[in-house]
Amino acid sequence: MSHIGNTFSRLSDHEGSEVDSDLEELRDDIAKLDESVRSFLASHHGLEATRDSLRGGLRARGTRGPRKAAKPRGDITARLSKVNQAFLNGDYDQALDLATEVIRINAETHQAWTTLASIFRERGEPGRALSAMVYAAHLRPKDISGWLECASFALDLNESQGEVGNNLDTARLCYSAALRVDPTHIDARLGKAAVCHRQGHYAAAITEYKSILKRRPYDLEVVRKLAEACLDSRNTSTAVPSAVEAYKQYFALVTRRWPPLQEESLWHDVGIFVDLLASINQFEEAIHELKYRCRWLVGRSTDNFWEEWKEDDREWDLDEMRRSSADGYCPLPATSSLPGKALPQDLRIRLATYRLKLGHESEALRHLLLMGWDNAQRKDFVEEFPFLAYDLAFELHRHGQQLLAIEFLQLLRNFLGDSDPALLLRLGQSYLASGEQSSAEECFLAAIEADQNSIDARIELANIYEKAREDEEALILAAEAMALQEARAQAHISNDLASKSDEEARSGRGSARWHQRRVQPDEAVSTAIVSHESVVPRRYRPKRLTDPNKRLQDEQARVAKLTRHYKAVRDLKQQIVAGREDLIPAWMTTSKELVDDFRSLRRFYTWDKYLHFLGSPHQPSKFTGDGSHSELSEILGIAPQSEQHGGGMAYAGLSAHRGISFDDWLDLFLDYAIGLAMMHRREEAYQICKAAKDSTVFQSPEYCFDIDVAWSVCAIYTNDEERCVTIARRLMRDGATTDSYRMFALLSRLIQSPVAWYTSGPAQKFVLRQIKALDASQSHQRRHLSKSNVDTCLLMLYGHILFTSTSYAYSLSKFSPT
Repeated sequence: MSHIGNTFSRLSDHEGSEVDSDLEELRDDIAKLDESVRSFLASHHGLEATRDSLRGGLRARGTRGPRKAAKPRGDITARLSKVNQAFLNGDYDQALDLATEVIRINAETHQAWTTLASIFRERGEPGRALSAMVYAAHLRPKDISGWLECASFALDLNESQGEVGNNLDTARLCYSAALRVDPTHIDARLGKAAVCHRQGHYAAAITEYKSILKRRPYDLEVVRKLAEACLDSRNTSTAVPSAVEAYKQYFALVTRRWPPLQEESLWHDVGIFVDLLASINQFEEAIHELKYRCRWLVGRSTDNFWEEWKEDDREWDLDEMRRSSADGYCPLPATSSLPGKALPQDLRIRLATYRLKLGHESEALRHLLLMGWDNAQRKDFVEEFPFLAYDLAFELHRHGQQLLAIEFLQLLRNFLGDSDPALLLRLGQSYLASGEQSSAEECFLAAIEADQNSIDARIELANIYEKAREDEEALILAAEAMALQEARAQAHISNDLASKSDEEARSGRGSARWHQRRVQPDEAVSTAIVSHESVVPRRYRPKRLTDPNKRLQDEQARVAKLTRHYKAVRDLKQQIVAGREDLIPAWMTTSKELVDDFRSLRRFYTWDKYLHFLGSPHQPSKFTGDGSHSELSEILGIAPQSEQHGGGMAYAGLSAHRGISFDDWLDLFLDYAIGLAMMHRREEAYQICKAAKDSTVFQSPEYCFDIDVAWSVCAIYTNDEERCVTIARRLMRDGATTDSYRMFALLSRLIQSPVAWYTSGPAQKFVLRQIKALDASQSHQRRHLSKSNVDTCLLMLYGHILFTSTSYAYSLSKFSPT
């Protein structure tokens, strides 16, 4: 034994690492031996038990479900202890390597996955941590706390990083897994309902909330969430009744208590309840329920004689004049406060709005008169209840009360700003109905600026400009509206097809349909229907009905702004050339604004080119519609006559625009196009080149040549072989000189393309036609060229094309001097 001890002592002094390795292997072997002994004894006892059961009769029924996880082997336990020690020491890299090794040996080790998730969290990798947590939860599928922890972490990650789609899906799957273990788990079902609501799966959320209310009908918070989901649902007519029933059931439970609950929140819930009824157009029922529930809240639930007065709301008056005429009413003492003063402002405004919807205009105006607001009080109400103010203003506008409607809408605009296109459109319509054309124009322009896909605002503006003899701008707006209308129709078709395919894919699985969140009615649906990038380009829209002096000031301010931008573009370009590549994004942004301003001007383009720029390449006769859209078709019908009045070549004598020469404008166009191509935005670069090519001010041969060269550079940067060859052929056609043939050969070989583009059949035929044209012409005159001899470069080019395509005999005929 002493000999063995001395040996270990020497090894520890000189070969410690090898001893550690040997000891580790020895421990692993001992652990394996112990494991094999335990398994042998277990199997032996199992056989004995089997014999006993056979002798004693039928065996007892075993436990159902997944087997209990086996205890980790000794080597696994040893490695896990090392993982924990490294994690506690802060050595996350080593802990990660050791945990990965354990998982490689046995991927079903739950502790390894939970430790791995903790390591990833400490290393700042929450996405990988979530994946590890989900895998660990799968290893213990009956552990509800594990699933809920995963779901909570996914939601926290969604809030911090904004990765909405994947994290919400993960949270929903985790909640569903927890519900498979315990379908009665309220927290899991609430979590799943909330996730479904955030995803826009309103039908699924409604189903979950209804399931919770079957067990907890007194849970007011769940009732509110159900009401919100029903109001957000696209199909409110079928969804809202479930929320109405939930509120009725809740009110019935609360009414059984005496005295009733005196909570401020119940006034708010009465408002939600009647809003649900109003959303499905049950306005009479909404008025009845509002008065009945409010009567109960003020302690007068036994005054049933007010049910006879359905045409007015006299029971909530602030005086006794009409109240005293009700049968069964006993006037209150002078010291008592009238019930009408207890009615909250928002509920009285709801009564006024519902009365307007039913056509009871005088009763609605009486409610507004009873409010007795001054400007400050009205402003406070609008800021506290903007949606109620908007609904009231809409109904006032519909009943011709334009001044009152404008007051509420203008306060809403001051509070919300110019970000709501529906509000701006409604305010413009109210101004228009009251005869204030200039204010209406300003609102409609602001609505278009807020929503580039707004069709109704363009229709209103087009009608205004047509009456004001601003024919060209009316035509432009009509073309834009038609382009948006066509895009919306195409989007509807695509959505219908997608909906059908979704239903087919989901049939038989009982899953809820996917719904988009509701948007403002009738006005702003284009934002959700048309693509994120509007089909109509953004452009500067001057006010045409404002005071002439103000219009001149706006124009001068616009010119000054563009001049500053052009100076900034030149300065940025010089710095970029000097090596400041970090300034490229700022240069691109400023250049885009200048280029877009030039492209938006009708006078620099023919009508058909400008119509194509607006996204509406069709002829007016192809558009059909009814109402205001058919009027737009009539407006567009006079578009060809406008060509002889403005635009196009009428500005050919000009040499500058906005104080910038046309040469500089073209350089700006081409520099911006090449910049887009360098960023691999091929289609946008080509659009800029085409916009320059289509402009009436860039039609000279020199301008066209510069555009073609820049276009070819864009094609080279984006590896567009076909475009390079097409542009080279265009240069040969427009200027058949030695340089053009050299350009064709250069572009054909410069791009990273197969030889097929250089030797294709169309290329051979095109060059051969050039040769035949020169042979047939005695004077060899071409457009823009003087007399010249036979072009040797052309023959050499064609000979090389034939040689590359293995037509050696024909190529020799072109190379031969005879």
